[in-house]
Amino acid sequence: MCSDPADPSRVYYLAGANVVSAPLLRPGQQAFLRGHDSDASCMAVSASGRLMATGQCGVNADVCVWDLTTGELKFRLSEHDEGIAAVAFSPDERLLVSCGIEPDGKIFAWDAETGCIVANGMCAPADCKAVAFSPIVRDGAHYTFATAGSDVVIWGVDAVRGLIGGQKCGVGHTKRAYCSAVFSPDGACVYAGSTSGDVATFTANGCVLRTFAQCCKGAARVIVRVGDGASSADDAGGRRNRGYYLVGGGDGTVSVFNPLKPPTVLDSLDHVWQLVGAVTSMSPIADSDDLVACTADGRKYLVPRTRAKGGREPVCLEESHVAPVTNVCFAPPDADFGPEAAEKIRNAPGGAMQGMISASSDGRLRGWTLTPRPEPTMRAVVKNGLGPKCVAATEKAFVSGWGDGHIRCHDNATGALLWTLPDAHTGGVSAIAVANGQHFFVSGGEGGEVRVWDMRTRGMISTLKEHSGRVVGVAVLRDDVHVVSASRDRSIITWDLIRERRVSQHQQRVGGINAFELSQGERDVQMVSVGQDRSLSFWDLMEAQPLQIVPGAHVQECTCVALSPEGVLATGSADQTVKLFDFSTGRALAAEHAHCAAVRAVAFSADGKTLVSGGDDGILMVWNVEAGR
Repeated sequence: MCSDPADPSRVYYLAGANVVSAPLLRPGQQAFLRGHDSDASCMAVSASGRLMATGQCGVNADVCVWDLTTGELKFRLSEHDEGIAAVAFSPDERLLVSCGIEPDGKIFAWDAETGCIVANGMCAPADCKAVAFSPIVRDGAHYTFATAGSDVVIWGVDAVRGLIGGQKCGVGHTKRAYCSAVFSPDGACVYAGSTSGDVATFTANGCVLRTFAQCCKGAARVIVRVGDGASSADDAGGRRNRGYYLVGGGDGTVSVFNPLKPPTVLDSLDHVWQLVGAVTSMSPIADSDDLVACTADGRKYLVPRTRAKGGREPVCLEESHVAPVTNVCFAPPDADFGPEAAEKIRNAPGGAMQGMISASSDGRLRGWTLTPRPEPTMRAVVKNGLGPKCVAATEKAFVSGWGDGHIRCHDNATGALLWTLPDAHTGGVSAIAVANGQHFFVSGGEGGEVRVWDMRTRGMISTLKEHSGRVVGVAVLRDDVHVVSASRDRSIITWDLIRERRVSQHQQRVGGINAFELSQGERDVQMVSVGQDRSLSFWDLMEAQPLQIVPGAHVQECTCVALSPEGVLATGSADQTVKLFDFSTGRALAAEHAHCAAVRAVAFSADGKTLVSGGDDGILMVWNVEAGR
C-alpha cells in the first residue's frame, strides 16, 4: 500500500490481482487498475506520484508500469519468469529496479520513460524481500540501491554504460534474515529491518555492519522515514523531530528507530502505537503528520506520526477478510446489530441500509453496516470449526453450518456464541435456511441429507434423504410447510414437511448444481439453478421441464446466484466475474470482471439497490445496482 505523493487524499493498494486507487477518507469512488492475472506481490510509487510499478507471481510474472495521471498501463515488462519480489523507483524517476523471487533469480534496471532494459544480472541475495534506492544520484547516471534478504547487498548502476554490480555487506559472525531496507538522507547508510525485530545499520561505501537496534518483538517488516524537519510535529520534549524512522513490526507495533540514539534492550518496549495484526506496509501522507498503515489482519489505519499525551489515536479506516469468503447474506431489515450499528444506519443517506453477515474459510464471521462504506459492527471467530459453509440471519442472531458438522448460532450485535448443535451432519453442513416464522430451521449436509430442527429446543424434527450428493442449497417457502433443496447430484426436490415426503423432483440435464434461487409469486414458484454447465436453468416448480435455459452465461462454472425484489438476477462464477440478468427473460444486463479469484457468494439487500459479492480472493465488493438501467 502506498499513499499518493501528489494527492494526500488518495492511496493505492493491492487487492488480489487488482490495483485499487481509493480516496483515503471518503467512501466509494474507487478505481481499479487491471493488468495482472494473478495475485500482485509488490508495488512502488515514484517520488512525484506520476508513475507506479506493480509486480505479480505466477506464469505471467510481469511488471506493470502505470501512468497515474491517466490511470493507463504504460509498460508491461515481461523479462521475469517466476515472480516479482520487490520493485523501486530511483529518486529522479529515471530508473525502475525489479527483483525476482528466488526461483527466478534475476534483477533488472529499467528505463522508466521508455521501458527499455538498462542493465540486468543475477539477483543477490537470491531470496530478496526488499529493495531501496539511495537518494543520491551522481553525475545524473550513477545510481545506488540496496537489496535485503538473507544478506544485504549494495548495488551500483551505470545507466550510461549499462553496467550493474553488487557488493555483499559484511556482518562477521552475526546472522540475520532481512525483510526491509531504507537509505539515510545523505545516502551514507542503509538501515535494514530483520525478522528478529532489530534494525541493522550498514555503511553504503564500505558495506560494513555498524550497529543493531532492537525495535520490536516481531519482524521489522517496514521502515519509513518521517522526521526530516519538514513536519510541524515535535517530540515530547519540544525538540524538532529530525532523522528518525518508524518501524512496523510483526507484533503489530509501530516503533521509533533513531540512528543517533545508542540502542538499548528497552527500545523494543518503547513502541509508539499498537495495531491489530502484523504491520505489512506503512506510507507517510504528503503534507500531513499522519501515515497510513496496513496489517495482516486486514485492517487499514490512519496513524499519527507522533504520540502525545491527550493526542490523537490511530483510526481504523477499513477492515476486510484475509481468507476466502465463503458466504454473504443480508439480515432482515429490522435486525438488531446493536445500538452503535443502529446509529450509523440512522445517520446514513436514506437511513434504511440493512446489516450484513460475511464468513470466511479461516473461521471468521463479521457483521457489517453499509453506510455506504462497509463498517464492521461484529466480529466472531471459531478456531476449530473447519470453516463456515453456510449462513442464515434472523432479527437477533444468525445460524451457520460448519465443516466439522456442527451448527452454531451467534448474536448479531456481539458475535457471542449462543448455542452449538453438534454433529448435525456427518462430513459437514453445506446449506441452511430459517423458517419465515423462525420456529424451525432446515439444514443440508455433505451426505445428501435434509434435516429439520426445532429452533427453541434444537431437537431434530425430521430427516429427508433422497439426494445422493452434497446439498448445495435449501429454501423454505412462504407457507413454512414446503422446502426446496438442490444437490450436486443434479436433482431439485420439493418436500412436504407435514407428510415428510417428496412432492416433486426436477432433474438438471447436465452438470452438478452449485446454487439456486426462488421467486415466489402469489400463484406459482419459479426458480433458477446454476452449476457446472455454465448455464442458467429456469424452472416452474409445477412443471417437470425447464422453462428456459440460457447457455454460456459464464465462461467457467457458475458458483452462486441471488435475486433482487426488482427481478434482477446476479450470478458469480469461477471466471471471476459478476453478471446481472433479467429474471423474467434471461437477458444479460451487465457484467464486471471484479474479483481476481472465483466468486463464491452474492447477495442483494432487501430494496434490491445494493449487491455484495465475495470470493476466494478474500475481498467483499459492494455494488450499486440500478434496476432501471
